[in-house]
Amino acid sequence: MEQYDYREITITQIAQEAGLSRKTFYRLFKEKEEMLYFFFEKLFNEYQMQVKARRPEHYWDVVQCYFDFCEERKELLFLLRRNNLLGVFFEASYQYSFAVFSYVRSAETVDVYARFLPYLLAYSVGGMYSMVLKWVESNMDIPSAVLIEKLKNGFASPDF
Repeated sequence: MEQYDYREITITQIAQEAGLSRKTFYRLFKEKEEMLYFFFEKLFNEYQMQVKARRPEHYWDVVQCYFDFCEERKELLFLLRRNNLLGVFFEASYQYSFAVFSYVRSAETVDVYARFLPYLLAYSVGGMYSMVLKWVESNMDIPSAVLIEKLKNGFASPDF
């Protein structure tokens, strides 16, 4: 994707770059979109490991972890934007948010909110995704720690 638009990349190009035959590629994946989802699965497994390593206790800790994770992958986000794939990144973020919520909160909390959890996470992840879009559009020129601190302060302000 650094050289070609994602839509223009062929299975043959992917297989050649990976040193595989097309037949082997198709044994592993049905289409290139499936390979992209596999990549995001690996990416968000890394994110979950980061969350577990930090042991967040509060919502803002998880938000900070997410933005730090994104900041560390700045070039990837620019590449996804250039290829109109940030929406796929958002979908993966949403799908993996359930596992993160389950890790951060107790099983009882997960049970209590089970019916509404898809809505709560859609709201939360959707807001973070919108912020990531704005952040990427501005070349991610604000450090994640500053961005989240200002966001926290804005929500804590009585004038907001």
